[in-house]
Amino acid sequence: MKKSYIIDNIEKYFLGGLVGEVIWNISNGKVEIDFATSTKDTVGKLIFDLALEDNEIGIYNTDSLLRLLSVTNEDVYLELSKSNTGIVNKLIIRDNKFDLDYNLSDLNVIQSVPKVGEVEYNFSFNINNEFISNYMKAHNALEKTPIFTIHTLITKQGEKVVELLLGERTSHANKVKFTEPATFTDQSDIIPFSAIVFREILNANRGVDGIMSISNKGLAKLEFKADTSSVVYFMVRMQ
Repeated sequence: MKKSYIIDNIEKYFLGGLVGEVIWNISNGKVEIDFATSTKDTVGKLIFDLALEDNEIGIYNTDSLLRLLSVTNEDVYLELSKSNTGIVNKLIIRDNKFDLDYNLSDLNVIQSVPKVGEVEYNFSFNINNEFISNYMKAHNALEKTPIFTIHTLITKQGEKVVELLLGERTSHANKVKFTEPATFTDQSDIIPFSAIVFREILNANRGVDGIMSISNKGLAKLEFKADTSSVVYFMVRMQ
C-alpha cells in the first residue's frame, strides 16, 4: 500500500496535532475512527479503506505514528502483531529497507468521543480548492487569527452568499472578508467559529470537494467524500 495514502487519511483526523488519541475500528478492509479535539469543540468520524486484520487498536500518540511512517519509502506493508497472550499490541510497518514497530495503547486509556445531536441546518455552501486557497490567504494575512464569523446575505445583484470575516468585527481591527455562493431560505445570525480548527480541516482535505452546513443554533457540519474515504466534522460555535 502507499504511504502517502495512509498519511493523507491520518491527517484528516490528526488536524495538525489538534487530535492525538483515537481508536481505529478495523472491519472488512475499512478503518472507522471517531475523534475529537482536546478542547472537544470539534468532533468527527473518518472512514477509509485499509487492508488490515479486523480489530480495534488504540493510537495514543498519532504524531509518533506519523513520524515512523515518514521514515519509510512510498510502498509500505502494515501488519498487526500480537503478544504471547493473544492481545494485539503493535502495528508493524515495513518497506524494502526498514522494519518499524508502533506500540499500541490500551483502549481504556483513550478518551471517549462526545456524541453529536444533529439539528436542522439553516444554510450551506460548497468547499473546493479555490475556497480553501482563499481562506488560507486570509488567515495568513491576519497572523492566524483565532476566530472567524460567518453569516448569510443577499448581494445587490440578488445573489445568495455566505460572508466569512476573519479578525475582530470592531471598527479599528484588521480584518479580511470574502463571500461564497450559498443555499438558504432565511438570512442567518452572525456565528463565530474557531479559525484555527477550520484551517486545519481545510488543509487536511485539499483536493476533495466538500460541503459545509450551518445551523443558527451554532453547529457546523463539514462533509468530504472521496473514492476510498469519507470524513465528517462537527464544529461548535465559539462563545
